[in-house]
Amino acid sequence: MADAPLTTTALTAATVDALTGAGYDEVDQGRIGKWPAPGARVFEDPYSVAALIVYETWAELAGRWLEAQAALADLLSAHFNSEDAKSWEGYLVLITPSVLPREFRLEAGAIRRDVTHARKLLITGDELVSLEDVERGLLPLLPLRTHEIEGGDQTALDLLPDLLSQRHIPTGAVDALLTAFADQQPLAERLDRFLREEQTA
Repeated sequence: MADAPLTTTALTAATVDALTGAGYDEVDQGRIGKWPAPGARVFEDPYSVAALIVYETWAELAGRWLEAQAALADLLSAHFNSEDAKSWEGYLVLITPSVLPREFRLEAGAIRRDVTHARKLLITGDELVSLEDVERGLLPLLPLRTHEIEGGDQTALDLLPDLLSQRHIPTGAVDALLTAFADQQPLAERLDRFLREEQTA
């Protein structure tokens, strides 16, 4: 059976299915107010808030993601104070079926690393062979799956630093996040502090 076409409608539906399947509830449109992007949707679980916007082209995404970030920041500040963990756990999910032009790879990388106001999950057409690939791009928002791990007395969290280091993710960043997780502190806040400390070191 042929894969479904990677239209904005299909990508939105696949993302909604992945998030709701992971326990997220969609926030009523009346609560989120007016957004700069048509079709924007917002989801929340007990720990985080995720805004989803699917753009037709890379050019549209690159030109408008800052507007979406501002809208999410306004939404978080309107509903959560700085003491609420959710105010630090905002995610902006930016998706386009458009293939990322080679000359914009650095710009895309900068968007992914930008944790101002919210973490960014950027998924472009070159990462999407089929709709099943959407879930892979959403992994930071989805629960850890531990049923396939055979680690004796080790937990999935014990194995995480080694697994991520194989993907060239700095061990210090992983340790900072795991410490924050264990202390039930906002993850994005701790990651932001770690990155700032790294820049000044």
